[in-house]
Amino acid sequence: MTELSYATRANKEYDSCESNFISLQQRLNEALDRAPHFRTQLAQVIEEFKDRNPQWDSFENINLCESLETALDKILIDTTMQRQPNIRHILYILNEFKETMVMSLQVYKNEDGDYVAWDGQHTAIALYIIACLIYGKLPSQVKIPIVVYSITQKKEIRNNFIKLNGESKLNLDFIDTYKQMVYGVKVDGATDPEWVDVSEKNDILAEADLFATNKKFGDEDESGAFTLIADTVMSSKGIDKRKSKSVTSMFAEYWKRLGVERPVEAKEARQLFEYFNLCDLQNIDMQKHMGEFVKFVKQFEADFSPNGMFWSKVRHAYVSWYAEKNPDLYEEQDGKVRFSSEMPTGVPFLIEQLKKSTNIPTPKYVANNGFKPAQKDLW
Repeated sequence: MTELSYATRANKEYDSCESNFISLQQRLNEALDRAPHFRTQLAQVIEEFKDRNPQWDSFENINLCESLETALDKILIDTTMQRQPNIRHILYILNEFKETMVMSLQVYKNEDGDYVAWDGQHTAIALYIIACLIYGKLPSQVKIPIVVYSITQKKEIRNNFIKLNGESKLNLDFIDTYKQMVYGVKVDGATDPEWVDVSEKNDILAEADLFATNKKFGDEDESGAFTLIADTVMSSKGIDKRKSKSVTSMFAEYWKRLGVERPVEAKEARQLFEYFNLCDLQNIDMQKHMGEFVKFVKQFEADFSPNGMFWSKVRHAYVSWYAEKNPDLYEEQDGKVRFSSEMPTGVPFLIEQLKKSTNIPTPKYVANNGFKPAQKDLW
């Protein structure tokens, strides 16, 4: 049997069409299985916790806030509702732990009488580690504070989760909001256009063996890892400012044809999403030319990394252009030209190089800095 790629396994988390309830212990173990290098760090933090807090002989010595209490084993996590645990943040909680920093978990009661935590997952896991792994208690022996809400509508709870994670808590990253929107469509049947747009783009990435992630999950180096969510598949400026699904499809086709076993470089995603977006806006069907485009980028090994061949060549072309345009200033600066490996330098170079090396139609673009590489500075 052919082993599934990491991207395929990562994207399978969205396959379920219903809630998936697991215990705090299972949630912690899953997170550590995804990023096993954190196991050693966790063991170290546990030992440091004991040394740093000799005033506590048992979990009962820790005075948490007063509220309705329930046993740890009655707390469940809905994996389709909560973001993936951020082990770095859990380690931070353990390192900086104070009794007064513990807030009540926000929960609702399910049909089996268990409490489903819809906010406070990191707090709950940290308390599980302290009570069960440090002080040797059973989850059923540990009481923690909760606030019980009567709401049972998943869409309402999910919206609250996104809106309530503000400055006083671990803010939602783009990846957290992204995952919540995908789950909202696939699990809750949400029809919000913004959420549907993200879910459909996720399907496009998954079909190309790509998966959206973040370095906090510890799998950013896996093949197909796509970490640059902002201003590619999503935007903080609203759905009307997002790049269309066609742009995501172009990038997915590029990736499939490239046929490499590596994560997507952030500069690669930024550069190509911007370029493909120009093509999309100017009705250039890059899908028809993707084979030739991939053949073109393979000439420089499709290396869009900050110190790779592409950006090194762009930098050389930009400095040459700058020196010719501003000779006095260039001499005054001793040839030290400020350069940024972003759209205003990368796209003009890409367009001119494509014109020279291929027959692929290119979009019109005028950089805000006026940069246009000279033919002598191209490959």
